[in-house]
Amino acid sequence: MYIEQKQDKILRPTSVYTRTAQEDNQITTELLNLIRAGGLTPSANNLQQVKNAVMNIAGSGGGGGGVGHTIGEIVYSCLPIVDDGFHLLDGSLIDGSGSYEGFVDYIAGLVNDYPDLFETEANWQSSVTTYGVCGKFVYDSVNHTVRLPKITGFTEGTITPTTLGDLTEAGLPNITGMTTGIYNGDNVTVTGAFSFNATSKNPSVSGGAAAVGATIDFDASDSNSKYGNSNTVQPQSIKVLFYIVIATTTKTDIQVDIDQIATDLNGKADVDLTNVNDTGTSKSAGWAMPSDVYDDLTLGASGSTYTAPANGWFYFNKTANSSLSSDFKYIALYSSSGLGCDQNGAYQFSLTAVVPVKKGDVVTASYNATGNTNHFKFIYAEGSKTEA
Repeated sequence: MYIEQKQDKILRPTSVYTRTAQEDNQITTELLNLIRAGGLTPSANNLQQVKNAVMNIAGSGGGGGGVGHTIGEIVYSCLPIVDDGFHLLDGSLIDGSGSYEGFVDYIAGLVNDYPDLFETEANWQSSVTTYGVCGKFVYDSVNHTVRLPKITGFTEGTITPTTLGDLTEAGLPNITGMTTGIYNGDNVTVTGAFSFNATSKNPSVSGGAAAVGATIDFDASDSNSKYGNSNTVQPQSIKVLFYIVIATTTKTDIQVDIDQIATDLNGKADVDLTNVNDTGTSKSAGWAMPSDVYDDLTLGASGSTYTAPANGWFYFNKTANSSLSSDFKYIALYSSSGLGCDQNGAYQFSLTAVVPVKKGDVVTASYNATGNTNHFKFIYAEGSKTEA
């Protein structure tokens, strides 16, 4: 085997740097680990997993962009919050094709399991028109948008998820009362909102005619339906702003664009090379071939051993004999893997031995050729030249 002699130094690329297949696989491995750390199972059919994993992980830490909170959490504030991770509960429409795609995806995923959280757009608008508020979401699957609830005033806790966002109409305790039969004002009993004024007795029935008894009833809800619609009255209050957490991390100009990374790696080989097509198979076969990066070695005495620093090739070339002679000389390379190569010849015949090795293999160089040592080097495999 003949290999053209290169200059005696490790060659480095001088043009614009292009990632190697090995580096692509390293990136893939790191992203797979990130997906698993985010509590997700890697899937080749979902290109949103890295982004969702980052959002899951970021939700447990501190910092801006709603980090440290949970998606859907309501935050009360006495000051306006200027943070892309928070949004006023003002009924805004959130576009799922922009920076808040993750939030819209998350809300969309709740439609089947929690249908009571949602209303139609028409019912949402009707509630806001009638009451000024609506505690429900509206998800538009066609345009991939989410309308936020509009919440002002008082909120009420519940332990029943199916009642989340339900509206309890305003009301006041009813006021009722009645009197017993009134005849001459004697022995009158009153209840509720009524009291008896002894100086205002009804006049006696004259002429000896039979007295007609009567009662007077009082019910405040007859004048306003808010009476009787609740058991409490308005408590003292202080106004604050209601925000909903719509992102636990947001993408800025200086952050890594996870979406683009996922797009770039779509179609790249996975770490086990199980999804390699014919083109990828051909390229991967080339990774084992000799590259143009090598280390020059010092040839020791015959029988000396050398350890492969990476996957690659040992290349040994020596002149058989420097004088006229019919004696045959040889050189040989034998690897601990069991592979070997030798050649013999006489006079000034150029002898060559080449053997492929894996990183860590030990190679023995044996020879009795007495001519010049022309080459003795380790040539890095194409896929391992970054280890030089």
